[in-house]
Amino acid sequence: MDPHGWLDPANATLWTGVIADRLADMDPANASVYQANARAAEVELTGLQAEIAERFSAGVQPQFVVFHDAYQYFETAFGLAPIGAIPLSEVEAPSAARVAEIRDRIGGLDAICVFAEPQFDPRIVAAVTEDTAARTAVIDPLGAQPEPGPGLYPALMRAMAESFVSCG
Repeated sequence: MDPHGWLDPANATLWTGVIADRLADMDPANASVYQANARAAEVELTGLQAEIAERFSAGVQPQFVVFHDAYQYFETAFGLAPIGAIPLSEVEAPSAARVAEIRDRIGGLDAICVFAEPQFDPRIVAAVTEDTAARTAVIDPLGAQPEPGPGLYPALMRAMAESFVSCG
C-alpha cells in the first residue's frame, strides 16, 4: 500500500472539494468562501495535472530507479514505470544483496536516473550507481524544499516532474 496519495493531482482535486465541504459544515458563515476557494483550487489543480502530463506526452519514457516505492500515484497518473526501488521496505535499509541486484539491473542500461530523497542517506544511492553510467537526482515526495503556503503543492509537483524529465 502506497500512502503517498497526494502525488496524483486528481486525488488532490477530489480532496479539495471534500475539505471545502467539511469546512463549510463546520463554519457555515464562511461556507461560500470555502466553496469559492475550492473551485479555484480545482481549476488550478486540473491545469497542473494537464501541464505535467504534457511534459511526459512526447512519448519519452524515462528509465529510473526510485529510492523507495513512494511514487506509484505519480507514476500511474503520468504513465511512468520505474525499473525498481532500492529498498524493498521503507522501514529497513536495503541489504548488500539488494544494492547489488539493483546495481546489476541498471548496469547495462543507458540514460537511467537513480533518484535520492533528502530524507534518506545518499550513500545508498552512491553505492547503487557506483561503476555504472547512471545519473542521480533528488526528488522529494514530502515537499521539504518548497516554501510553505498556497504554492507549495504546485511547486512540489512541478519540481518532481522536472526531475523526472531532466534526469530520466
